[in-house]
Amino acid sequence: MTRPEFPTATGSEGSARASGAVTSASTEAVDEALKTRTMDEAPVGITVADATQPDMPLVYVNAAFERVTGYSTSYAVGRNCRFLQGEATREKPVTRMRAAIEAGESTTVELRNYRRSGELFWNEVTLAPLRNDAGEVTYYVGFQQDVTRRKRAEQAVADRAARIERERIAQERLLERLDGVVADVTEAVALASSREELRREVVRSVADTYTGAWIGTYDPATETVDPKATAGEVGPDIEAVTVETADDTGRSAAPVVAAAVDDRRVRLEPIVPDEPTEAAAVAGVPLYFGEATYGVIAVYAQTEEFRRHERDVLTALGRTVAIGINALESQRTLRGEGLVEFELTLGGHPLGSFAEALSCSLRHVGTVGDRGERSLLFELDGATDVGAERVRAAAEAAGVTVHAVLAAETEVPVVELSVDETELEELCREYSGEVCGWAVEAGVAVATVEVGREALARSLAADAMERLPNADLRSYRRREETRRTPGGFVAEIESRLTERQRAALIRAHTSGYFEWPHETNGEEIADSMGVSRSTFHQHLRAAQRKIAAAIVERRDGL
Repeated sequence: MTRPEFPTATGSEGSARASGAVTSASTEAVDEALKTRTMDEAPVGITVADATQPDMPLVYVNAAFERVTGYSTSYAVGRNCRFLQGEATREKPVTRMRAAIEAGESTTVELRNYRRSGELFWNEVTLAPLRNDAGEVTYYVGFQQDVTRRKRAEQAVADRAARIERERIAQERLLERLDGVVADVTEAVALASSREELRREVVRSVADTYTGAWIGTYDPATETVDPKATAGEVGPDIEAVTVETADDTGRSAAPVVAAAVDDRRVRLEPIVPDEPTEAAAVAGVPLYFGEATYGVIAVYAQTEEFRRHERDVLTALGRTVAIGINALESQRTLRGEGLVEFELTLGGHPLGSFAEALSCSLRHVGTVGDRGERSLLFELDGATDVGAERVRAAAEAAGVTVHAVLAAETEVPVVELSVDETELEELCREYSGEVCGWAVEAGVAVATVEVGREALARSLAADAMERLPNADLRSYRRREETRRTPGGFVAEIESRLTERQRAALIRAHTSGYFEWPHETNGEEIADSMGVSRSTFHQHLRAAQRKIAAAIVERRDGL
């Protein structure tokens, strides 16, 4: 790697050294090798451009620059740094850099750059001139840092505030009749830090104007609306509403709520009160954003009919609440908190055919990736007389690849296998989801899918049921919050293990190696991994040592 020769101390500085005067640590206590290593291994990208040459070519880039941009040293050196720019690069920050260079000054800008792969990223660039003894700028040092995640988070917050503000302005025109309910709900949405707080404050704001209100979440797997927060007078019985079978008796909100979910528009209907003081009408206000239906607000009024323009106001209120829910979801996703998990049953899947041929169920007990492809480990629950030959014959017939049969002689054998990628995996990539678990029951495969955004999860589930034969949604649940407790600790431990160490540990655990007496021996597991017995034990001991170290460090608060 070519490195520039930077200006060195001369003149008065040299005299100071000769006379024994105190100089800076950077010139006396730190040698050139350490300076060079510091630049090479710095966590931010560092570039040096030769200001004495036409077009100021780069003469040095460090490893962090290569990681951030994808461009190698051999490509970057000798070129002006503008090769990172492209169509999305705005002229304003580029002009600021150009003006600072012409004036021999330092500057810091944020601009859109392109990696070698073509991917856009936000680059925070700081430029600083280096001068020779004559005061002439001979080099320009650049410090480059990828700030894409921060910019996205800032943009998400700004977009949320902008959307809510636009809704607030539009709704203020209808406040004459509603006496501030729109402003109150908008404020509740804007200030809410969680979905629980949002629900509570929204129904309170609505109940201050109307007789009462409740808000419920929608479960697409069971097609039910489950009440979560209530305020005011809403009748004696508030229960979950099943959309498909809601009974239209005229005495409850159930049919109105079901209709609001079904056709995604506000439904206004009279109801028959038991007492003169109770509500005489109810409105079902759907809460949806894009493809995701979040739930319904049931609004109760004492008059038999809502006034004509109130449908528009309630529609706007529903949109505001849904935007707020979506914004909270977006924030949780950026922080790695929000999650939607659902289960799909898949008839005719190769795993189902494999289990059916062995007359057993499959229970997913681990995943390893040390073969160059992901392998799944399953317990064969209920299987009898399942020697290796029978397992491989069943796998071949079902289109499944068996890599190893572990603990074949035990009560519950363990099989390591892989399945060719299906359309489900393609859909998961399209919607940023992940298949995180498998099971096979009665010949039917069940895939557990995780998605970070509810709108994406809803679309993924809908597309899967439409495009995959014999696919059905079995369960669907939102995780309001994830805590870094046991799961976070496990993830931390797994991050310390190499793929081989993790694979050895999982195979040993799932095949009964840690039981006494051993249900399987190290020779069998080593053969399944394609390594010697001593190598298997080395991987296993390394994994155990790292787990023990993590436990000790956690206990000591390290």
